[in-house]
Amino acid sequence: MKTKRLLACLLALLLAFAVFAVGCNGNQDGNNGDVSDDPSSDGSGNEDVESTGPDYDNMTMEELYELALQETGKITIYSTTADVQAASKKFIRAYPDLADRVEYIESDTATVADRIETEHDSGNLNADILIVKDNSGEIYHELVQYDYLESYYPAAACEHIDADLLKYGMPLFATYSPWYYNTEMFPDGCPINTWWDIVEGYNVDTKSFIDANGNDTQYWTVYTKDITSASYAALWAQVIVDGDLMAEQYEKEFGEPLEYTYHEKLQNVPGMMEFPENNGGVELFWRFTQMKITELDDGDQVVNAVDESLNGPTIGLCSGSKLDNVNSGAMINWVTGLEPYTAFLACNYAYVVSGCDNPAGSRLFIYYMIGGPDGQSGCYSEAFNGIGKWSVRDDVLFDKTPYTVEEVILKRPDFVEIYQFYPNVKAYWIQWRGLAPST
Repeated sequence: MKTKRLLACLLALLLAFAVFAVGCNGNQDGNNGDVSDDPSSDGSGNEDVESTGPDYDNMTMEELYELALQETGKITIYSTTADVQAASKKFIRAYPDLADRVEYIESDTATVADRIETEHDSGNLNADILIVKDNSGEIYHELVQYDYLESYYPAAACEHIDADLLKYGMPLFATYSPWYYNTEMFPDGCPINTWWDIVEGYNVDTKSFIDANGNDTQYWTVYTKDITSASYAALWAQVIVDGDLMAEQYEKEFGEPLEYTYHEKLQNVPGMMEFPENNGGVELFWRFTQMKITELDDGDQVVNAVDESLNGPTIGLCSGSKLDNVNSGAMINWVTGLEPYTAFLACNYAYVVSGCDNPAGSRLFIYYMIGGPDGQSGCYSEAFNGIGKWSVRDDVLFDKTPYTVEEVILKRPDFVEIYQFYPNVKAYWIQWRGLAPST
């Protein structure tokens, strides 16, 4: 995959317009927490895929089923989310004639893309379906655009899904990676208003969280999962993409222009480590790298540390699903409503593996997961409605998450832009963490 990345970057802007053109249209309903709205297109889906073959996008579930019965071999699902296992069991009950042909394989997010590529290049395809969260745009740029994967857009379902979420594949549900705070320590609500509040205590003179007298000025105790993992590196990449917004927010909050202190620490190497100058997002990232931060392997460990808050005001960054720890008595909540935005909306996408043995059966499974044409002719709510998740359909409400997308302030990602900075975030994180006075 890595050898294709540079070429993909050059092609990304042109290809993104093409992908957008074949998507379906919709709106956003800000009242119910769903991530979509009334359709404004004909829902024709991706017209480039299978253009000379069957018109799968416009087939009914019944038509796909009849074709699936004629196929042979396993309908093999590679998935990085365990929720899909429940969906596969429901699919088997709904289509018992296909029961002995469905195989679910839980896969590691960090390796599944390389596995798909290796199988395809060797001519030894195993998977028919890939279900994966693509926070960084790697799947889109390195597999979809190189025809390892196909985006299947069932027209009737796409009428109920926001066009912005269809740019990079068929989304199943939406999530995000939030900051957490301790509700017992801050009973009046979220104590953070902007991303700049997270790096409170940074000293522009010493370019660190230690003042001229040697005093520690860092306000927050910080816990995170691995910042070089896809979810978190991509989040910081989005912040850098929106560097101008971050600089404007700083001036709005503090009444003076942002002072850039990272320039002398730039070690740009073309194609390996590149950050722009005078970028508000890079400045924010630099300051963050200089904090005392504890990285933990597990999200539950992160929220437990926030719950305990042994060292004063504490925040933690991990999966939104960990909010369910409140059911066990944890005094935690999401940081929401940050300006200019809290995070970007992340989706789990479903793809058909190009050249697979079961093109109809694979699409039937995806259509069933997403709820069919009406949101009810499948297992959408039963499989994916959980805390930390939002429906991508405007006709299906997920009611387990206590906040709407609008309340959290989540923006749509631009994977063309994120993909450019994502590997550099990981490289600079390692480099700049080594420069922190104490880590």
